[in-house]
Amino acid sequence: MRKLSLLILGLLTAAPLALMATLWLMVEDRPRIDRKVILTPEHVGRAKDIIDRHRHSVRPGMLAVARVISADADLAANYLASRFGNGSAQLTVADRSAVIRLTLPMTATGLPAMSGYLNLEGTLVQTDGLPTLRSVRIGRLPLPNALAEVIALRFEDWLRRSPEYRSGFEALRQIKMSRNELTVVYRWLDNFPNEMRASIIDEHERARLLRYHSMLAASSAEHGGTISLGTTLSLLVRATHPAQSLEDAIADNRAIILVTTFHVLGITLEKLLPEAANWPRSRPQNVTLDGREDFAKHFIVSAAIAAFADTALADAIGLYKEIDDARYGSGFSFNDIAADRAGTKFGEKAVSNEDSAVDMRRRIASGLEDRDLMPKWDDLPEYLSEAEFKRRFTDIDSPAYRGTMEKIEQRVAGLRVLH
Repeated sequence: MRKLSLLILGLLTAAPLALMATLWLMVEDRPRIDRKVILTPEHVGRAKDIIDRHRHSVRPGMLAVARVISADADLAANYLASRFGNGSAQLTVADRSAVIRLTLPMTATGLPAMSGYLNLEGTLVQTDGLPTLRSVRIGRLPLPNALAEVIALRFEDWLRRSPEYRSGFEALRQIKMSRNELTVVYRWLDNFPNEMRASIIDEHERARLLRYHSMLAASSAEHGGTISLGTTLSLLVRATHPAQSLEDAIADNRAIILVTTFHVLGITLEKLLPEAANWPRSRPQNVTLDGREDFAKHFIVSAAIAAFADTALADAIGLYKEIDDARYGSGFSFNDIAADRAGTKFGEKAVSNEDSAVDMRRRIASGLEDRDLMPKWDDLPEYLSEAEFKRRFTDIDSPAYRGTMEKIEQRVAGLRVLH
């Protein structure tokens, strides 16, 4: 009996000691990967090319191929780690394999009481289907391949059961790896677009979107014609019950920005949410900012990107559009960049934290003039062809370009809606 008691006592003592030892091996004081996310117009352009090729040539049921250069796959991994875990990642691609290194702060794991970092490393090995995970290490703790396989299978099962990711995961057929690129083979499923769209917006978000969309539909029927962006935003915020703005201001701001974006662009929310086909229809309106429709579009699209993603992505997309315009469209316009930057800062402040979100709603409700949203722009160069841009500014790293951008940033920082 005494031996049994000692055995039980030993086990009870050993279990927490083993757990502590495991945590000591897994959690480290410093991040092994610490990288900033740097998105450039070239990155956005290549992503757009992949999307355009899919949109123009892929039909439901088809087996399709998307090619992603290794540097872009590495960037995407780092962006996702930063966006969803406040961490950093590095993807090093070789022939038929890739090494993924990931650092997450312990605060991102749901254990805020613990300090330090989780540094994970593993090798993805190419197969006839999706890659398998090998040589996994968490901090200083190596995992047996059998355990890594169990974890991978559990993760795969979670993806298949998750409405947000199930359709995308099941569409994947194979990922081929080489030093130069990843080749993603997928089958575009007939129900994939609707299922994916329906899954990314929960019930509460749908209710918010319906509420603000209905307000816009009623407002467009009443006012019609042309309306300013500031008036549109103020109408939506003022129509909200006062208690709601304090209850969940960030979610309300996101919904207002998203509904306004679709309205300004003249696109039905059905593109995002299939059930919106049965919602009230808005009358077409010309929404302007400082008298121009293009400014309103630049501003609100950048605001939406910043509110639902981050400012680095919004900045890169805005700059990409201007470079693309310089080559093929109306020309490079610094005033469009000013509208982009103002919208980005607006979207960022609208969702950065609860106090900021509530403060912005109060400012919007008090009424917005065009000068509150759009900085002074009439002295900024616009409609520059690619040749003219190169003659005056050389490139986006030149002192002349940086000086103009600094002027824009100073003007945007002084906008009343941001203070």
